[in-house]
Amino acid sequence: MIKHPLFVIIACAISIGAGLYLNSSYIEIFASVIGVINVWLLARQKVINFLFGAIAVVSFMYIYFKTGLYAMVILSALQLIFNIYGWYYWVKNKGEDDTAPTIRLSTKGYVIWVSIILVTWGIWSYIQVTYTGATKPYLDAFIAVIGLAAQYLLSKKILENWHLWILMNLILIVMYLSTELYVMILLAIINLIICIDGLIEWKQSYKANRNREGATGTGF
Repeated sequence: MIKHPLFVIIACAISIGAGLYLNSSYIEIFASVIGVINVWLLARQKVINFLFGAIAVVSFMYIYFKTGLYAMVILSALQLIFNIYGWYYWVKNKGEDDTAPTIRLSTKGYVIWVSIILVTWGIWSYIQVTYTGATKPYLDAFIAVIGLAAQYLLSKKILENWHLWILMNLILIVMYLSTELYVMILLAIINLIICIDGLIEWKQSYKANRNREGATGTGF
C-alpha cells in the first residue's frame, strides 16, 4: 500500500486538511506536502526526489528561522547543497536499475560516523548555547547533526541513511509538539512510516544487487 501512488496522494490530502483545520501557515502546509512527496520518491529510489527535496528544505529554512531554530536553518542550507550533489552522484553512478547502486557502511564506517555525530553535536551545542538565542540548543543541534549526516549518506546512496532519518523523525515529533507545529508533527509521523518502508525496500535492492553482481560494496 505504501508503495502505491495513492498512498502519497492520501498523505498529502491529510496534511493539507489538517493544516487548514489547525489554521497553520500556508508555507507550513506547502512544506509538509512537498516533504511527503520527497521522502516517498526517495523510498522508491527516484532521482527526481532531489528536486522536491531542494524545494522542501528551502521552505523549512524559512519556517525554522521564524521559530528560532537556528541550527535547523543551517542544516537546511547544507541539505540544499547535498540535494544538488546527490542528484549529480545518483545520475553519474546509475546502474542497471537507472539509479546508483545501494551500498552499506563497513564496521569502521559505523565507528567513524558515530564519532563524527557525537563530536559535532557537542561542538554545535556549545556554539548554540554560547553565541545564539536558540530556543532548544541541545535538541536543535542534535537534530541538525543527525539530519546532515543522513543527507550525506543519502547522497552517496548508503543504506544507513534510513536509520538516521527514522531516528530524526522520532525526535522531530517531540520537538514539534513543544513548538506547536502540529501539521509538521503529522508530517513527521507520515515520513516515519515511509522511512521504515524505504529502509526495507533499499535493503531488498542492496541484496538483489549483491546477488546479481557478487558485490560487497561498503561506504566510508
